[in-house]
Amino acid sequence: MAEATYLNENKSPQIKKALAECMAGARTAEIKARNYLKLSQGEQDDTIYEACRSMHRFYNALHEFFLEEQRAIAVLLNTREQGTSSEQSVAA
Repeated sequence: MAEATYLNENKSPQIKKALAECMAGARTAEIKARNYLKLSQGEQDDTIYEACRSMHRFYNALHEFFLEEQRAIAVLLNTREQGTSSEQSVAA
């Protein structure tokens, strides 16, 4: 739900695009991780099993990367907005 809040606020198109790409990347990585986990279940060939598990771990890490990028953008935006509101209150 927080993701939608970041997109709906009065942000530049570039920031909205970056946040949307992070959300889409996280969703895609999560789906792919889940699919590779399903593929690995019941697999008799150890090589295929390990390859699927490896891809599952990769996409889990990618999912976390996108979430972390989204959090970093949000922190930077909040820091910038707090700095701007502090400057405005000092100027008043």
